[in-house]
Amino acid sequence: MTLRVPRPKPGYDLRSLPLKPAEAFLLSRIDGVLTERELSLVTGMSHSDTVEVLRKLHGFGAIILDGEPSGPPPPRGAADAARRGAAPEVERPLPPGGEPVPLGRGALQPVDSPPLYDPAELDEPVELAPDRKRRILDLYYRLEDLTYYELLGVSDQADKKQIKSAYYQLAPEFHPDSYFRKQLGSYKQKIEAVFTRITLAHDTLTSRQRRAEYDAYLEQTHKNRAMAALIEQTPRDIVTVSSAVDASVRAAVAEPRDAVASPGRYSSERPPLEARERAPTPAEQAAASSRGAAAAPRSSHEDGALGHRSSHEDGALGHRSSHEDGALGHGGAPQPSPAWSAGAGGPVAPAASAKDRRETLARKLTAGLRRPPTSASPAAPPTAPAGAAAVAAPRAPSGVRSPDATRAVEVLKARYDSARGEAVRGQIARYSEAGRIALQRKDYASAANAYRIAASLAPEDAEIQKASAEVQRLAAAALADGYLKQADYEAQNGRWVEAALSYAKVCSGRPDDAAAHERVAHATLQARENTRRAVEFARRAVELAPTSVEYRLTLARAYAAAGLEKSAAGEFDRAAELAGNDGRLRALVAQAREQAKKMGKQV
Repeated sequence: MTLRVPRPKPGYDLRSLPLKPAEAFLLSRIDGVLTERELSLVTGMSHSDTVEVLRKLHGFGAIILDGEPSGPPPPRGAADAARRGAAPEVERPLPPGGEPVPLGRGALQPVDSPPLYDPAELDEPVELAPDRKRRILDLYYRLEDLTYYELLGVSDQADKKQIKSAYYQLAPEFHPDSYFRKQLGSYKQKIEAVFTRITLAHDTLTSRQRRAEYDAYLEQTHKNRAMAALIEQTPRDIVTVSSAVDASVRAAVAEPRDAVASPGRYSSERPPLEARERAPTPAEQAAASSRGAAAAPRSSHEDGALGHRSSHEDGALGHRSSHEDGALGHGGAPQPSPAWSAGAGGPVAPAASAKDRRETLARKLTAGLRRPPTSASPAAPPTAPAGAAAVAAPRAPSGVRSPDATRAVEVLKARYDSARGEAVRGQIARYSEAGRIALQRKDYASAANAYRIAASLAPEDAEIQKASAEVQRLAAAALADGYLKQADYEAQNGRWVEAALSYAKVCSGRPDDAAAHERVAHATLQARENTRRAVEFARRAVELAPTSVEYRLTLARAYAAAGLEKSAAGEFDRAAELAGNDGRLRALVAQAREQAKKMGKQV
């Protein structure tokens, strides 16, 4: 027996697929590690539905379906390693010299997509052709979104020779010397930034150690994004599962359709127009006359017990006769009148028609309550013929359920409760099992997603609630660890804007980590951006570790950058006190003061 392990197909544009939400949800879980069965558990889909969606995705060419031997799933990351060990992709031939080199896949803005820059920048009077302006702006504003491979226009399997060739074709286009003595305006800084990033990409990818570190960074970034997306997806998944439970309950308690060929007013189908508008047949007219004659001997007392229904209301109900109204009273069963059973020669009650049965069912479903009397004057009661019995059939008071209606409501409620309980228990078991499997693989994001869904369905289950809270903690810690690795690499390479954002995400998972808060403040100061943000995180770091000299120096620098010179001087003094006789710490304090003075701050 084999277990298929679907794998995403490298280089396929998944955004172009015409997928339904459930299919896209399954596709987002495919990582080259989960088997078909595990995907079924994780997504909550049946095995047959999972197989069908995988077949559809395979038909689109978005995934690869290979048979894998039964046994434990391969370790996480095995799919990426196998993909990296595969044959390199065929490189696109470089254009002849002198023509611009096409950058990586999607490096430049597509023609039909809006630009990331202000179109007014194209109007700046500089010595550049319009096409060159667009190319520089397109690339400059996407530098932070492009990998080094995309920037140079090579695959992640390219060797050193291919990387150097791509660099030497691309670098002259953005080398500052190519624009010597030209009026460039604001484009000068943009061209230099692009050239610097191209050179960094070349230096990184041509060094074996630095390339390995960069590849690990890309893989970690991908994992962080996938984990964050999965955790953010959970509220939408909860809504989807709840809707599925409600749909299954409605299907379980739905009444079967009436077996009569011609549907009536309570059926979802209506007879053809010509059938509704045709004239009644002689047999139908005779039947209507006999019902009218049978209904005639009604006493005024009986009509009064019926609530003095107005002629207007009878007309709105399709001109129903008073006999038909009485025969289908509270409880829905036909009530024989004394006039019918007065003797052997009396009229015989007609059999219940399809319409009668539908009216009976409708009365039960509406709890057997009668309409309140209308404000119109009551119709004149018919005069009972001589010799006819004038005793009214006993009726339940208006607004009170009959025993039959009460029993019908109880049956429907019991059926609903049973169907809902069964559906909820099934979903709880499914997602609890999915969470357990994900937890065994240390896939904390998937485990947190599954347990949160199970916990939403079982709010009173203390054991599931406890397990969900614990898995949420593990997922937050794992995601914080991933962001810390990402932030450290960005800081080491001077990418301070990205590092500040990544360190801030670490703080979200570690709200009591003083070091992470100090790193946010430090990276923000290095990026020379939001000084208030730097002050906020530095203050939190000092609150968590008030005796740290380094954290107080970071707060002092943040105060100085924000123009709060008195606050900065106070923090420098406190740092000096904490440093005591420690020569290293005192040197740090002196160095920080000197840096603040160079910035023009009197501290």
